[in-house]
Amino acid sequence: MSSNVQMDPGGMETGRPLPPPRLSRGAVAWLRDNLFSEWHNSLLTLITAAVIGLALFFGLRWIIAGADWAVISTLGGRMIIGQYNIEAACPGQNCFWRPQAILLMTTALLGMAWGVVGNGLTKRIAIAVAVVLSLFALLPYGLDTMGLDVRLLLVANLPALGLGWVIARYTPLRTTKRVSITVVVAFIVALVLLRGLPGVPGLQTVSVLYWGGLMLNLLLAVAGIAISLPIGIALALGRRSNLPVVKLLCVVFIEVFRGVPLITLLFMSQVLVPLAFPENFPQNSLFRAAVVITLFSSAYMAENIRGGLQSLHRGQAEAARALGLASWQTTLLISLPQAIRNVIPAIVGQFISLFKDTSLVYIIGMLDVVEISRAFIQGNTEYLGSAKELFVFLALVFWVFTYGMSYVSRHIERNLGVGER
Repeated sequence: MSSNVQMDPGGMETGRPLPPPRLSRGAVAWLRDNLFSEWHNSLLTLITAAVIGLALFFGLRWIIAGADWAVISTLGGRMIIGQYNIEAACPGQNCFWRPQAILLMTTALLGMAWGVVGNGLTKRIAIAVAVVLSLFALLPYGLDTMGLDVRLLLVANLPALGLGWVIARYTPLRTTKRVSITVVVAFIVALVLLRGLPGVPGLQTVSVLYWGGLMLNLLLAVAGIAISLPIGIALALGRRSNLPVVKLLCVVFIEVFRGVPLITLLFMSQVLVPLAFPENFPQNSLFRAAVVITLFSSAYMAENIRGGLQSLHRGQAEAARALGLASWQTTLLISLPQAIRNVIPAIVGQFISLFKDTSLVYIIGMLDVVEISRAFIQGNTEYLGSAKELFVFLALVFWVFTYGMSYVSRHIERNLGVGER
């Protein structure tokens, strides 16, 4: 029997010779299979390569030779903390140390996460954040632009990372539960530091009207992400409830918030909500914006979770009942974990959308990183020609954060086997 003759299903020779062996490994095989498998695929590959090449050529030439990036250094810290450190916000004191202290605390928490989890992803993220923040201290600015104290605090992120790792490995905080509680406490402490405490030396109260820059976007995003997920889960379970009143309330909430633009809700929170309270009632525009963004995201999160619950086969719930599990046990221990696992891409997509939506707070007069940059360009006519460079830089900043969330999401999906049976 010849080894190069094709056989039929019955084991008989067909007389037709086998095709030559195909190279299935290496870069050449990958290019042939993915980019040059057919004539039309090869044509699309060549056209795409030409477009990308031209875009890179002209884009890099503009970035290196044509663009004027001086506006970025001129804005400097205002893009990060807004007007938090101006004299009107903190008269008679230097409040710049508070955001720096929060940054060091965040780096230490990343070190603790690295020490507890210990996997490669957490380690890479923690080290990358600490190194990048420390490298900012080497920017070629004069001491009048970036003082020596600021540079030293930026470099201190490296020892803060090591301190967090040591705490997580050699103290009673070396469990995931305790580190999670520490993160929540640290977030509350960060808010207290930024806001200040009346009568406490060195912690003069700073109005939220002066909070801004990327710090504002991150605060709204972190609060919204942390709170919208449990609220969304509760709404999804309530919408599937057998209790008519609970189901009706959840349906009305979800459909109302999903049916109204976020800008409209933000505007209503600042104009209509104060009408329901007395004139001397303390108003906090930041708190109202955070509540609206969180509730808006919760409505979409609820539908994502409900879709995950509906994707489960009803036989799993029947098997749980056959084993004697109560309804709440079936939901919390069997249905909900699988539903969340199945919709991780949708959940992360909602988190990314929430982070980008934080830039809409400009409608209520808050100076986030985009609005404070736009206001600077309009107020300084000599930089009007640099608007392109400024907004390209802002786009890069948002891309870094959103890509980071996508990268973590893909890693979690691979570990949990999302999409596999």
